[in-house]
Amino acid sequence: MKIKSCGKLRPLPLGSIRPEGWLKEQLERSRDGMGGHIDELEPQMIALPYVNKVTNEGWGGAKAGWGAEISGNFWYGLMLLAFGLDDEFLKNKAHAWVEGVLKNQDPDGYMGTYTDTDNKMDDYNAWGTNSGMKAMLAYYDATGREDVLEAVHRCMLWFCENWAGDKKTRYCGMTLVESMMLCYLHTGDTRLLDFINDYIDFGNRNDLYSYSQNAMRFEPILYNAHHAAGYAADLWIYAAAYLAGGDEKNLDAAVKGVAKLYPRAIQRTGGMPCNAEYLGPVSASVETEYCNFAFLHHSLSHLEAASGDPQYMDLIERIVFNGAQGARKKDEKAIAYMSSPNQIHATAESGYLHGDMQLYAPVYPIACCPVTSTWVIPGFLRDMAFRGDDGLYVAAYGPAVIRFGEMKLKMDTAYPFRDTITCTLSEVTEGNTPLHFRVPGWCRNAQFAVNGKKCEAEAQAGTWYTVNGTFAEGDVITVTLPMTVDISRVDDGDACARYPMAVEYGPLLFAFQVPEYWHIVKGNPTTPLPEGWNWWGIAAHFDYDREADQYESNGMRKFDITWNIAMAEDTDPAAVQVEECPMDGYVWENPPLKLRLPGYKALYSYPPYIKRTMDLYTGPVNVHWEQEIELVPYGCTNLRISYIPRAKLPLAPMPYGYETWKKRQDTKNGK
Repeated sequence: MKIKSCGKLRPLPLGSIRPEGWLKEQLERSRDGMGGHIDELEPQMIALPYVNKVTNEGWGGAKAGWGAEISGNFWYGLMLLAFGLDDEFLKNKAHAWVEGVLKNQDPDGYMGTYTDTDNKMDDYNAWGTNSGMKAMLAYYDATGREDVLEAVHRCMLWFCENWAGDKKTRYCGMTLVESMMLCYLHTGDTRLLDFINDYIDFGNRNDLYSYSQNAMRFEPILYNAHHAAGYAADLWIYAAAYLAGGDEKNLDAAVKGVAKLYPRAIQRTGGMPCNAEYLGPVSASVETEYCNFAFLHHSLSHLEAASGDPQYMDLIERIVFNGAQGARKKDEKAIAYMSSPNQIHATAESGYLHGDMQLYAPVYPIACCPVTSTWVIPGFLRDMAFRGDDGLYVAAYGPAVIRFGEMKLKMDTAYPFRDTITCTLSEVTEGNTPLHFRVPGWCRNAQFAVNGKKCEAEAQAGTWYTVNGTFAEGDVITVTLPMTVDISRVDDGDACARYPMAVEYGPLLFAFQVPEYWHIVKGNPTTPLPEGWNWWGIAAHFDYDREADQYESNGMRKFDITWNIAMAEDTDPAAVQVEECPMDGYVWENPPLKLRLPGYKALYSYPPYIKRTMDLYTGPVNVHWEQEIELVPYGCTNLRISYIPRAKLPLAPMPYGYETWKKRQDTKNGK
């Protein structure tokens, strides 16, 4: 007996939305890269834990728990990718894994990675099992195989029986609520709902990391009290619990848990700042763990369904188009475990927790971030539309085809790099199917037209715009979301109080692209990598005169550091030139948009020999001459300055050596 979700919106069945354009190209790159193959790179850690239950001490000492989390999270991403692309290679891989998991189910119903000799009351048992069962339920959603649902149901009942009462854990085990919710909605078994409610109550009585429902609802944000990735993941607990049972306190916990991250604990990239993996305040160089992009995105998706509030899709787009892209190698064969808004180095020494965490790698011990990185783009594809009681809700924009019942809606667009989305309807049946389109919170003048005729009703930012009518085959709905340049100060007052500037255009954060030099490094993979797969470091490329006297040349290096830039705090957005570049090649390699704005050269922003990116000593900074600054979308970069220092005016005197350097530059340029 299926139960109707208590949420305002419901996801479409997996596979109902197919990618096109740049979105399809990225997903195909993922198929040929990490999304389709990292199980082959680390089979003991990723491919096999659910099908052979062999533990490995290389999993960080947590034995089966690490394997459950990492393996399950990869297979969840693979399910989204396989059925989103409708790719036979990936679907066959998904099918083989599912059959292996089903074969290994214990007689009592348990289907995690722990063996009889392991401690199945371990916190990571529930967390890891949720990761795997989420993948199994995604497969069921795409295929409708009832034996898969039955197996997951039996596994959930194992926890209901063996983790009853206070036999629960206080860190990440409560994330099991998500699989309980999905299984309850499919089966209507009230034992699952009772378990969810019991776990919420247990958390309120035994809070350890300020993750409980009460903490989310009433406590302020507490830096260093929360593992940032854990906080992001635990948000989905309360959204999921609301979707199952409709308890408003759970929805309130999820809503307030997100709201109190702003403005000082969420970056303009969409990432949560973390120092040594614990939640910290916004600043230019503080890192974001890639798991945070994936987990926060996933929680926001549940919250979008629960509340029906389009603002959560604004936040998802911020993650997907900015931070999550900027930490990916563009061939989809490596990601940075840690990344930051301003990043001059991504080397074996540049990270803050462990020096090598800013390197780009396909697998990193432990591989939690690489596997969750495979969720983000196919998860965005799935989030593009939802079903409501009153029709289809188009929640996010990009090139894709959405099937809703018998009807198809094809979005032709280069969004987020262009502002127009052309929606063509096909296979339309008789009747009125209301279509609701999200108006982003940043868009102040959205326009809608049907078959070229402008809709009269005004579109309000941050709402749903409804297009009613009896649609026919070939009808075209045009959505225009005019983008404007927004310049604002970043509030880093809880960190270093430099208050740098951010330049945004529509949903995109823009950045100065630091010249990059990529080099292969040995890395530390658990299993030796096959040919074609590598760990990578990225060094900032200096352009200075190496033929001159060594000491003089090094002393002049400050003149040639291209990223020593600043901008006036009162820069007029109207002074920013927007260049729409030809849509040639892959969008995250060849920027389809560039911004040019008046700026300044700030010679002494950073010392020239540092090995990691650091926050500035002062703000504003001294500047020495005027200089136009070219910015590209953050997602097109791997090294960048996106929090631009404020310029201290008037200009500072020109330093010693400038005239010598200028003469050399003129000679080099043939002047």
